[in-house]
Amino acid sequence: MARTKAEKNPTSEGASASAPSIKNVIVLGGGSAGYLAAISLKVRLPQLSVTIIHSKDIPIIGVGEGTTFSVPIFLHGYLGIDPGAFHRVVKPTYKLGIRFLWGPTDHFHYSFTNQLDSRLAELSKPNGFFCQDEFLYGDLTGALMEHDRAFERQPDGGPLIGTNVAYHIENREFVEFLETCAAEVGVVTRDDEVEGVDLDEDGVKDLRLRSGESVSADLYIDASGFRSELIGKAFGEPFESFEPSLFCDRAVAGGWGREDELVKPYTTAETMNAGWAWQIEHDELINRGYVYSSKFISDDEAEAEFREKNPKVKDTRVIKFETGCYRRNWIKNVVGIGNAAGFVEPLEATSLAIICDHMGKLIRALTDSDLAIEPKAVEYFNRYTERNWRAIRRFLAMHYKFNTRIDNDFWRACWNDTDLAGAEDIVDYYENCGPGLMWASEAMGPADPFGWEGYLVMLVGQQVPPKKLWNKLTQADRQVWETYRSQLSQRAANGMTVTEAVEKIRSPNWGWKPDFYAKAVRW
Repeated sequence: MARTKAEKNPTSEGASASAPSIKNVIVLGGGSAGYLAAISLKVRLPQLSVTIIHSKDIPIIGVGEGTTFSVPIFLHGYLGIDPGAFHRVVKPTYKLGIRFLWGPTDHFHYSFTNQLDSRLAELSKPNGFFCQDEFLYGDLTGALMEHDRAFERQPDGGPLIGTNVAYHIENREFVEFLETCAAEVGVVTRDDEVEGVDLDEDGVKDLRLRSGESVSADLYIDASGFRSELIGKAFGEPFESFEPSLFCDRAVAGGWGREDELVKPYTTAETMNAGWAWQIEHDELINRGYVYSSKFISDDEAEAEFREKNPKVKDTRVIKFETGCYRRNWIKNVVGIGNAAGFVEPLEATSLAIICDHMGKLIRALTDSDLAIEPKAVEYFNRYTERNWRAIRRFLAMHYKFNTRIDNDFWRACWNDTDLAGAEDIVDYYENCGPGLMWASEAMGPADPFGWEGYLVMLVGQQVPPKKLWNKLTQADRQVWETYRSQLSQRAANGMTVTEAVEKIRSPNWGWKPDFYAKAVRW
């Protein structure tokens, strides 16, 4: 359990004399952020006492959720959660990327592989130069997505899986699984609610609970969601709004039981009149949601548009949100994780990935400092998380700035008024130099999770017009490219569907190599 005061650890080499060693941690809030934070701390730093304080009276935002490929690596490689058990209990489906119904073409695919940040050896220019008219079949993953297939088949009939694929997850099943995992690794969970916070010169002194008890710890994780009880309320940390770049502030979410629809190996992102709609695939459920701007459409109008597009939708609910982040995510003895630290709309499914990444960085910082809160480590953590949030902001802004699919008041406002918030330089380079690869390292920072590939996909996929045409592509080059695409299409057409793949993977006969995910860990 959490204790009242931290004790100095005289054997901790490298820790400053004024920085006591952390022994006890309180995680405020359940949900995916709280449980992932608690499990991460207990698994990677087992000497810590970790307690979650979460009231069952506070609902969890339980909608179907997509991830990026880093999340399975974190769960199974970093935390050691058995992928076999995870698949049998949580029943995720596989996600190869996003199908964008976006821009002037019918659709394009953003995969977790390098379709455009790549060049075939036989070509004179990078792949992106050959995708100006049609961006499909950029690589094998893109071809699989085009054919609604998840994986190639191995000779034994099983799916050929890599670590560059993500999950579609039902949030409630996921949180219940994490709750069980937390108990198994020794995390204590208390059903209680914080009614007051006492501060001192070191940060949070103690939490006053509804039960009448006061509890203290050496380190607090604020995973209280949009309420941001510690970072936002107790400390009053300034909140940086992303509204100048991201106009949407609400979502209406719903779904229906799957009938004969194919389980697709991607999230669908579809342009709507005042925003966009997601479609997330589960075994027995199709989850849909419409993210929109309340300045351009009312809740009733959004609901009507959503239902017209999706007549099978059952009950719906409206979720209000504000995009942005707190300037500092680590303040004294408190670290904000998940929505308590910041939020961006789910256009690139970054929510769980941010939690995993920031927890990995926090644990590395604590490990390096022998479990002390070192001011310089806090400074660099905050510098990284601030850049990380802003990188996501600028990348999402590009989705709105250049989407010409619908011409109406909302989208004209996006074209004219969206603040690219730092992406201007990348766009300028692309418009003048094309989808080349030479200077990618100059444009990208280590806190940008999308890399050069992500920017090229959105610029090429939306057919952002260059200032000059690249018409010096030889006929030989074009023939090589078309042959390559044709071969990929043939391979992908023979691939496995998601349903076929998960049936194999959930079988007790399926075995995972012990280092399958561990070898991909980067934290």
